[in-house]
Amino acid sequence: MRRSGYASEEAAKVAREQVAATSKGIGLTTGHWLEDWVRSVALRPSTRRTYQQHIVTYLTPQLGELPLVTLSVSDVQKAFTAIVDGVGSHYGRLGPSTVARIRATLSSALTSAVGQGLLAHNPARGREIDLPKAVRPRPYVWTDERVARWRATGWRPGPVCVWTREQTIEFLNAIAGHKRYLYYHLVAVTGLRRGEAAALREVDVDLRHRELFVVTRPDPGEQIDDDGKLKSPHSARTIALDHVTIGLLRRYLTNRAALPAGPGGERYLFTIPTGVPCRRDLFTHEFEDLLTGRTQLPPIRLHDLRHGAASLSLAAGNDLKSVQEMLGHASMSFTADYYISLYPSTRHQAAERIGASLFTATPGRVHRARLPLHSRRVAGTATRCLHRPAATTKSEPEDRKSAGSSRCEMRKVPS
Repeated sequence: MRRSGYASEEAAKVAREQVAATSKGIGLTTGHWLEDWVRSVALRPSTRRTYQQHIVTYLTPQLGELPLVTLSVSDVQKAFTAIVDGVGSHYGRLGPSTVARIRATLSSALTSAVGQGLLAHNPARGREIDLPKAVRPRPYVWTDERVARWRATGWRPGPVCVWTREQTIEFLNAIAGHKRYLYYHLVAVTGLRRGEAAALREVDVDLRHRELFVVTRPDPGEQIDDDGKLKSPHSARTIALDHVTIGLLRRYLTNRAALPAGPGGERYLFTIPTGVPCRRDLFTHEFEDLLTGRTQLPPIRLHDLRHGAASLSLAAGNDLKSVQEMLGHASMSFTADYYISLYPSTRHQAAERIGASLFTATPGRVHRARLPLHSRRVAGTATRCLHRPAATTKSEPEDRKSAGSSRCEMRKVPS
């Protein structure tokens, strides 16, 4: 024990910091700090709105009256136990991903408080807080069986669902002629995020080389105030376009040539008549209206069109690297884990390829060395050539018979 009464210099330093933080933050509640922080911190407009919702809806009701300087791990744990259970919220019980995002908001605010000397340490940071494990939901395809069950009972296989190729075509045909058809076509074909598609400009389209450049992702309707940063460095990408999509883009650009430019002289693809770009929320609500008003298709979200584009691309035989680059994923492993076995046809094709590599022989012949014992009789019957006559039995010398077991044989046709 040191003469100061602390076990170490580090312990004494922590104690001094706690005293200093307490003296600076006397009278400041956690709720007041959260409100001040979200107003003053440098954030993108969409991020600020999300943080404000987290604070007003979840954090302030649970932690707002507690003094900031005495906020502890147990206080935060108690608050999040209530948040997970939906206590005091009309949204009900929350999923692990939403809870993790709320915790990240609180942790950011408390880290800032520590930096300003208002709090000795961040009780929302680290592994002390026990939260439900966030698991990315698996996407489910709307197979015929699932569609039938949905029509009968309203049942859904999961929160993330995607359409088959035929269902996607049906939707696009149903909305053909809509003034913003091209937006939904691009999301369904190229897998653009909804914000990326909404922020496209005319200069991002290269008709000659049949390419689309994803170089900015500002919140539509707020381009002047936003910094235009993409979700990640991998999100900046070039997407190759098919001839049909290029034809649609060419006609679309021709028809809107007389419209005025938007803020800053930019010419966005999807705008209101004044040239101001549409907010992405417009597309979310419009998609739901088009889906229910023009089709009888099973429900999906607008973002699920992106999932469908990825899955359809893989099912069409495109390699993982190409799909990863099209989507702007940071890693190929994520693309593989999330999409590779989504469609039943893809799984069955993989199974058939494995079976073919093990069990398929030249028609009419079965190579005994390649088949397990229990498969030989079945395979011998199934793979014989029906256009060849049955093998006739000939007497052979004993030395020829003994050698026959070590080479390929013609099987007798079952009577």
